[in-house]
Amino acid sequence: MKFKSIVILFIFNLLSFIVSGQYETDANIFGDVQCDGKHIPYVNVFIMGTTIGTTTDATGHYNLVNLPEGKHTIRVQGLGYKPVEQEVINSKDKSVEIKFIVEEDVFLMEQVVVTSDRNEINRKEAPVIVNIITPKDFDSRQSNTLIDGLDFTPGLRTEYNCQNCGFTQLRMNGLDGPYSQILINSRPVFSGLAGVYGLELLPANMIQRVEIVRGGGSALFGGNAIAGTVNVITKEPVSNTFQIGTDFSSIGIGHHEGGELALDRSLKFNGSLVTNDSKSGLFLYGMTRNRDPYDENNDGFTEMVKLKNNSIGFNSYFKPGKLSKISLDFYKLNETRRGGNKLDQLPHETDITEMVDHDITGIGLNYERFTQKGNKFSIYGAGQYIDRASYYGAMQDETAYGQTYDLTYSLGLQYTYKTDNLLFLPATITAGADNTNGTLKDEKLGVLGESNTMIANQRTNTTGLFLQNEWQSDKAKILIGLRFDRYSISDRNHSEKKPVSENVIIPRATFLYDFADNLQFRLSYAKGYRAPQIFDEDLHIETSGARRITHSNDPNLKQETSHSFSSSINTYKAHKNILYEILVEGFYTRLNNPFANVYSPADSLGNIEYIRINANSGAFVAGVNTELNIATINNHTLQIGFTFQTSQFEESQPWGEKEGNLSKNFMRTPNQYGYITYSTKPLKNFELSITGTYTGSMLVPHFGLDPETTVPAEQEAIANGDVITGEELATSKPFLDMGFKLMYNLKVSKEFFIQLSTGIMNIFNSTQHDHDKGLYRDPGYIYGPSQPRMVYFGMKLGNILH
Repeated sequence: MKFKSIVILFIFNLLSFIVSGQYETDANIFGDVQCDGKHIPYVNVFIMGTTIGTTTDATGHYNLVNLPEGKHTIRVQGLGYKPVEQEVINSKDKSVEIKFIVEEDVFLMEQVVVTSDRNEINRKEAPVIVNIITPKDFDSRQSNTLIDGLDFTPGLRTEYNCQNCGFTQLRMNGLDGPYSQILINSRPVFSGLAGVYGLELLPANMIQRVEIVRGGGSALFGGNAIAGTVNVITKEPVSNTFQIGTDFSSIGIGHHEGGELALDRSLKFNGSLVTNDSKSGLFLYGMTRNRDPYDENNDGFTEMVKLKNNSIGFNSYFKPGKLSKISLDFYKLNETRRGGNKLDQLPHETDITEMVDHDITGIGLNYERFTQKGNKFSIYGAGQYIDRASYYGAMQDETAYGQTYDLTYSLGLQYTYKTDNLLFLPATITAGADNTNGTLKDEKLGVLGESNTMIANQRTNTTGLFLQNEWQSDKAKILIGLRFDRYSISDRNHSEKKPVSENVIIPRATFLYDFADNLQFRLSYAKGYRAPQIFDEDLHIETSGARRITHSNDPNLKQETSHSFSSSINTYKAHKNILYEILVEGFYTRLNNPFANVYSPADSLGNIEYIRINANSGAFVAGVNTELNIATINNHTLQIGFTFQTSQFEESQPWGEKEGNLSKNFMRTPNQYGYITYSTKPLKNFELSITGTYTGSMLVPHFGLDPETTVPAEQEAIANGDVITGEELATSKPFLDMGFKLMYNLKVSKEFFIQLSTGIMNIFNSTQHDHDKGLYRDPGYIYGPSQPRMVYFGMKLGNILH
């Protein structure tokens, strides 16, 4: 019924606009936008508190027509520039010229973000630290998809966890993937199933920006944002633009094992159309990508999977009136990935195959309306459906085919009210409600006339109410928020089980104080939780000739809760011809009833089950994130980020299958990691980017064969040194992964550019050299950079390059 109401509201506003027509005031504003004497194209120019706006054209000029009469505030805002506002009084049949002078915002301190408190706010004024990844960042790092650009943010690290299928996850502040919340346009529809491989499915050319909040500071989006929140904001149509690009990469050049090269090819396009009156617009994007499999150690089994990806989508808007806006976005993602050996044969004819075929459809509808006083009401609906075919099997297993269906949808509303005085200060009150539902079915397909077997049939429902108030003075900002969640989880596979239902109160408090114009202090606290449900990695199965690992939850699994604290100080200042920003952020997260694994003994077929339980003690992560940004007036930019941390259980926990294999430390969690990026323009039309990531040593479980039960073929693999016997807790070596990219920009005309690019990733070929080999390898024993040395070439055509 809620979704039908949204559709009815959409149709009603559309018909109202068509019937009423447009009131012709002929009150117009025109002018241009400049920075350092140069006109700036494609920046937003709009009236505050309304949906009226446009963008500058390719020459940096704009025109707003038939505006409401009276006094208004005109704002100019564009990525990479500090916003500027001017007041103007519009009169009927009168045109006014207003010229804007903007300054560069090198560190994006003045950019608008929404993830800190569910409202648009300048990043500098946000009560929690918000990092931004822009399209320019994705370009300079040769990023095809979302996951390729996430390593270059303090506290974030991506890792690959399986040789057979390339399972990836994002770790934030020392916590693994399920502790982070992924949002699409601020909506929690990126499900747990999508989280297994989905970060590689979202193409970079659909993204306007990525907003990252570490810790529980964005708790009003949901209590499962324990480690942090990644909010993917898709591109909106702002002007008439087009862009098409292609990349060609060769993987494995000069590798120490001398394996065959693998090719990675992609073709991307995007473009937008906006009507002359800026009342409607459409942004369209797409990507197709093919990557060959790569066998790093020449054993006939892949270390990088074969990948085929196709994506297409759009983002559109329509403005029924001067105070309202309707937005509709849609995406269709399809990916087939396969790893193992004998990739040209059917999966059940091979020694090992892990293969998944994703078909993901997402849609979002949003209605916004401003009041005459600038308050704002919004109502939204969003959904995502996944149809996934899979095969996780070894030794010609015909029973390893599976089919998974996953539907997630969310409905919500929000109202923001601003007042000049609430108790003692001006305040912004935000209140709302949302409801998120998920249905997940995972089946094992029958063979030879057998019926399918339902592995998981779970339904989740979370209803939330939230309220927050933000007080602001000239020097300080205080935010106090509260969210109430009621979640319900039902296991339809076991109808005798009662649904698990809990009420959770999630408080949040933040404090921001400006010691000076360029020196800020922040302090925050937030509670979070993880419900005892099926998580993303549960549907991934590690497979080899000797082992097959599945995951399940203990029937008595309880909710995990967290208490997150963070404090930071940052300064940004100009000194002569240099701009710099320094950030130091401390974080501490306490986990109560933390989830941990126990291991069932292998059965006669080598099947092992990891059972998720509540650890017999608490756990914590603590550390410091640091960031240094430097920019000069002659186009040199340097960014360095580094994290020092500790992640531990209070009491030792089992890390392996043998009794006595215990450790307090979180697995796969280095105590030090960081990144560096440098960009410059050595010549007029050239851009050079140098990037690098550092990953410190960490503990990685390594499971080998049991010497007491090995067969002759397994004994031969041990004798050849391809695999180990027993279990070991290995300590990985540190890795430094460096790369560079050179771009040449040719301006053919005012509205047509050509960009040629080339570069190398992982210049020093810094990779893991001790992978297991062959049929009996441990595919989970993988910890190094995702790929060896890669050389690439690219070309872009369009009227805008980023």
